[in-house]
Amino acid sequence: MGVVYKSPRQTGDIDFTAISKPSKEMAEALMTELNSAFPRAAAKLGYPDLMCNVQSSRYEPSAKMFAKANGPLLALRVGYAKRGSPQERIFYAGTATNVLDVDIAFREPVNAIQVVCLGNEGVTVRAYSLLDLIAEKLRALLQQRKRKRNRRQDVYDIACLLKQFALDAGECAHLLALLQEKCRARDIEPNREALGHHEVRDRAAKDWDTLGLELEELPDFQSCFDIVESFYRALPWE
Repeated sequence: MGVVYKSPRQTGDIDFTAISKPSKEMAEALMTELNSAFPRAAAKLGYPDLMCNVQSSRYEPSAKMFAKANGPLLALRVGYAKRGSPQERIFYAGTATNVLDVDIAFREPVNAIQVVCLGNEGVTVRAYSLLDLIAEKLRALLQQRKRKRNRRQDVYDIACLLKQFALDAGECAHLLALLQEKCRARDIEPNREALGHHEVRDRAAKDWDTLGLELEELPDFQSCFDIVESFYRALPWE
């Protein structure tokens, strides 16, 4: 959202979608690979004094059920510190206060990707296409009721995207197909009225004011939600 679509909302974590199958050995293998790669990456990107290390990992729903779960998640916490700084000692103790949370989702349908080039160093990342991004965020809003979680940021993000891009009839039909596929992967059956459910709206509105910590100007929740719900209802459900 920030790099590609110039969103003013910046987050303190990174979300990935894995194309590999989940396994209970995933966390240890990934931690080993990342910790080996961090020093080389820091030096290559011009930050030789930056130290990074995976401090912890967590399976959701659990390590035992991870490989079999419908939508498993691997959560990593990466600590970082500058070499020679006061934080170096607690970094080596594995209790760094400067951290980056990394969530890696598995068994997530992905229709199309776009390759994003970062800077002039030839560094690229594969990211969701616009339609995949909107569909994923709509699914996350619908999933609030099942997961008992609040997703106020997705209302803001979708409203921002819809203000930038006018989707034609073919794109709307494609987006709806993507949404339905993503919902089926999480045992959700969406319909035209689902986004307007009072619990979806109430959960999305909860803590809306805290977005003010990430934005210079906080828009009105109801205005943003109305944009998103009107778009959602106008999709070709029939």
